[in-house]
Amino acid sequence: MNKLSTKIKYSGLSIKLTEVVFKIFIKFLVLILPKINREKLIKIGKKKNTICIVEEEYEVLIKTPNQSLAKERFKNSYGQKKVDCFFGVKIKDVRLIGPYGIPFTRKGQIILEPISKSWLNHVLAITIIQLGLFGFFKEFLLAIFPIFASKKNFLKMGAYLICRGAKSIIFENKQPQPVFGHWLGEQLPQLRGIEGIFSKFDISCPLIVNKNPKDWQIESLELMGYKKDDLYEFTQEGLRVGEIIISSLRNVNSRQTEFDPKARKWAAKRLQSNFEKLNFEEYNKENISLFRQNEKNRRISNYKDVKKVIFENQYYEIKIENQSLFDSAKNFFFAKNYLAIYGSGILRIMFMKQPRKLIEIYTKK
Repeated sequence: MNKLSTKIKYSGLSIKLTEVVFKIFIKFLVLILPKINREKLIKIGKKKNTICIVEEEYEVLIKTPNQSLAKERFKNSYGQKKVDCFFGVKIKDVRLIGPYGIPFTRKGQIILEPISKSWLNHVLAITIIQLGLFGFFKEFLLAIFPIFASKKNFLKMGAYLICRGAKSIIFENKQPQPVFGHWLGEQLPQLRGIEGIFSKFDISCPLIVNKNPKDWQIESLELMGYKKDDLYEFTQEGLRVGEIIISSLRNVNSRQTEFDPKARKWAAKRLQSNFEKLNFEEYNKENISLFRQNEKNRRISNYKDVKKVIFENQYYEIKIENQSLFDSAKNFFFAKNYLAIYGSGILRIMFMKQPRKLIEIYTKK
């Protein structure tokens, strides 16, 4: 028994040591790989006249919350915020690598805009785990020397719309699963920059989306005016794109969100445009609440007590299970006050025509 216990301990230490070494390697790789940040990308676009700025930079005041608890929770979020310009840009000869489609140029540079600097370590780690170290470097070299790449993995032109915020666990070799809130708050606003390029250069091309897109991804794009035929599903380990359109990313993050009310309002209005002409008499509740009792890490233990309190305060609980995105969105169109559980469900606020108050339930963990 002691021998077995010792072996298990050694095995556990070996796994932890491997993880530590791997994380150090990823940090080193991120450090040495050349990168193109937002500022440099804008300069390249202006120099080559391949950029379309749809919104110049501006400043916005995020009001201080009245509630003391909200003040503490969002202490780094309110105040005067500078918002970078919102743009779309065309870049020639880019290779998308791995499940997140990390964009690499002919010079081996990573274009950070669709990924973000803060998310790069994680994305690179998942990519190397899924492709293997040899597979990753093979794709990296093919980005620099496309002459050796298969012509089958080539797309003449495409617009990058792969879901950045996708669930993935390091050392689990599984396809990252797109997250609803990230898609609504990050990818749908990107269409504004993409469409800016379409208009400026009088062109069109497919939207490059992640492997096995969810129904709600396809439905949301239909609400934005696109068809399923307009999508190109990125299923390869590497894909060379002759000309790729990259749009501004406004990241949604529980700790550090990049604010851009104009960009998200643009997306919200487009989403809602399909509802204006419809009769929603049965969906006229002003105060709504959405619980996630079917989610393991979003479940409320004293659900019955909470439910009793919200009913006393004239809040109506809505159910969206097994509903299409369009049908579930009807509940939000006329709602003004929204009570929700911490997480992606809060981004359904983008379906609300005149949002007024948000009540969030969250834990300190």
